Amino acid sequence: MAKFLLFVAVLAVVFWLVRASNRRSKPPPAARGPEAMAQCAHCGVHFPGAESVTENGRDYCCDEHRRLGVRS
Repeated sequence: MAKFLLFVAVLAVVFWLVRASNRRSKPPPAARGPEAMAQCAHCGVHFPGAESVTENGRDYCCDEHRRLGVRS
């Protein structure tokens, strides 16, 4: 019976050490910097610049607003 308990204790320690080493080896999530924002020339909504539809130097939030143009 003592051998069995010793075996279980050794397995528990090995399991704990493996989990602890896995937690330490994971790299931290990549930090992303702030993203440039744009403002729709039609509706005025601010959105990420990477998602903009540009025409004649003006940014729009979608093709529909690009088609409608600048709101007067």
